[in-house]
Amino acid sequence: MNRHGLQIQWAARYEYKRGDRLEPHQHRFFQLIYFVDGSGSFTLDQQSVPVSPGVFFLIAPGVTHGFAPQGSRASRTLDLKFNLYDEELLDAALGCAGSFTDDDGQIKPLLEKIRSEGDGKQPYYQAISALMLSQLIYQLARKRSLTEPEETSAAGQDAGLTYEPQEAAQRLAAYIEAHFAQDISLIDAAYEIGYSNSYLGRVFRASYGMTFSQYLRQFRVEQAQKLILGTSGSLKTIAWQVGFKTIYHFTRVFKEVEGMSPGEWRQREQASIRKDIYFD
Repeated sequence: MNRHGLQIQWAARYEYKRGDRLEPHQHRFFQLIYFVDGSGSFTLDQQSVPVSPGVFFLIAPGVTHGFAPQGSRASRTLDLKFNLYDEELLDAALGCAGSFTDDDGQIKPLLEKIRSEGDGKQPYYQAISALMLSQLIYQLARKRSLTEPEETSAAGQDAGLTYEPQEAAQRLAAYIEAHFAQDISLIDAAYEIGYSNSYLGRVFRASYGMTFSQYLRQFRVEQAQKLILGTSGSLKTIAWQVGFKTIYHFTRVFKEVEGMSPGEWRQREQASIRKDIYFD
């Protein structure tokens, strides 16, 4: 378990120009998307939310989301992706996930500070960033509980897990991340970890909001993205390195996760203003 209860994996800036579109997709991690400029329609779990500067979204694992910009002005965002390991913090995030408005203008500077910590990588940058984001999540949970007390309370009760099942789920996540390049299954993982596959699959879905297979394929896509950006390897070679047997399977899964093919994603990264900052 991460000693801070939270691990930021990545921070980035995006720019969506007229004609661009983020196809509906989902992730295995939490994501926070803050709209700095522009307008459009953001799809969150089959609901359409109008976007303007200062609107932001806390998106739970497994929740489908997408974005279609509108107007002639480019839409720019600040994005974070992260995982939660502390039970209380996880319950708070699951209970308040959704759309928000930065009414007092304090969220954007905080996200910029987190991004700056990741970029500079000074001593203790991971701990400092985790503490800032943890505080933000608790503040959002408090805000949600004051405006929607009954709904938030029910969500927190449904999301909660005792320590032992959550530890089992975390051990499965660690197994996936250690063996993702191999041909693995839930049955194999359950045997290695020491639980029945039915129990492990159930507590994993309750903790991470997705199945073993969904988590595995999304983790493989994330590792492929790092290789696409950091190496000159062909997409076929990268597909094999992250556990896909064929380029066709890799392309199909990548498009399901990211809303575009690996080749299109590579072209967008090379042409956009985005600069990925990894916290590991």
